[in-house]
Amino acid sequence: MRHAKQYKRGSRGKAAVFFLALAAFAIFSLLLPLRPTTSVAERRDLAKFPEFSVQSLADGSYTSGIDSWFADTFPLRDAFFQLNSWVKSLYGIRTVEVVGEVQTGDEIPDAPYLGE
Repeated sequence: MRHAKQYKRGSRGKAAVFFLALAAFAIFSLLLPLRPTTSVAERRDLAKFPEFSVQSLADGSYTSGIDSWFADTFPLRDAFFQLNSWVKSLYGIRTVEVVGEVQTGDEIPDAPYLGE
């Protein structure tokens, strides 16, 4: 019985910290002046806020446009992408990536080598 009370006390504190962090993150994401307009990492302009019309509201394209605008212009979006790539680099298993252009004349086999 004593163990259950200790577990319950610790869980409340952890849940409170989690929900406070979640609320802080939600407030941070709603700060409109911090929204970027271009992505340096992807080298492109980010999504624009959609134009309102009754037709676009009726067919759902307005709300899906807001969804893509919000996801595309999240504050510190490029920093989160860099953090994600850093975390993925810690996985330990890496695939081979070809960097640069393949020039004509490179001998790249079409099928795997079967030892013949």
